Amino acid sequence: MARKTMAKKLKGSGKKKQYNKSNRTRCSPSDVAKLHEKLSSEQKVVVRDMGFGALENLSILNISKKMMMELVDSFNTNNNSMRTTLGRIKLDANKIGDALGLNARGNTYEKKIDNKKLSDEQKAAVNSFKGVTILSLKRMIIETTVNSEENTRKFKRAFILFIQKTFLCATNSNPLSPKHFPAIVNVDNLRQMNWARHMCSFLLDGIAEMRRKNSKGVEGCVFAMLIIYLHEIHFGEYSEDDEARPPWISYWRGDKLKERLKLEKKDSIVSKLIFARLLHLCAVYLYNI
Repeated sequence: MARKTMAKKLKGSGKKKQYNKSNRTRCSPSDVAKLHEKLSSEQKVVVRDMGFGALENLSILNISKKMMMELVDSFNTNNNSMRTTLGRIKLDANKIGDALGLNARGNTYEKKIDNKKLSDEQKAAVNSFKGVTILSLKRMIIETTVNSEENTRKFKRAFILFIQKTFLCATNSNPLSPKHFPAIVNVDNLRQMNWARHMCSFLLDGIAEMRRKNSKGVEGCVFAMLIIYLHEIHFGEYSEDDEARPPWISYWRGDKLKERLKLEKKDSIVSKLIFARLLHLCAVYLYNI
């Protein structure tokens, strides 16, 4: 159904959700892409060693926040899936790992730091970043050389805080969240940590909290939802196509991502999701399911 026709049918029904600057996500892949462009070759090697090399595929694009928020609105927290006219697209840690090229095995992080478990050196490292702004973090990352063990650890801490705040575990508040600090306690084992499960839990909590509080912003990596949606709509859930192999952002990048987003806008991801929601409501009404 065409977007214009769908909009007319929904007008005044109270079913269509209006989005503006207040209905937002601060998840910004462009911020990470812009930062990556300014890193030295030595710093990029450290980023790969940390387990985040696939993020170099992120593109500097103005991705519609409205589109990403529509995906959030379509999300069913009972079965952790996005409702579309092509069926349900499930969200889980393995898919986030495949989408962004992140580790999906091993242990994850606690939600907050337990200061009693920290050494004096770890406490000093954590405290040195409290109150730091995103701009200060970005400047610190770019200016910190990785020519010594101490500087490399400083670079890793600044980098992991930046990509959490702006992308992996994006939050709505301006300051860094206490939720971002557990990852900088021990930066020598970043590659072994289960980042995919950590992000999935963070995003599911963010969606649940948004609905519980009836707030207008969501925390977490909504971009991961978008990549999972695009990939499964294009390739299907279990494709063995070489181009469908992880990390999925190595396929969905640059002009290819830009053109696909244009196509989705033309065919209307919004209409697809709204229509799927209407079908679900009709089924509930008619069959009490």
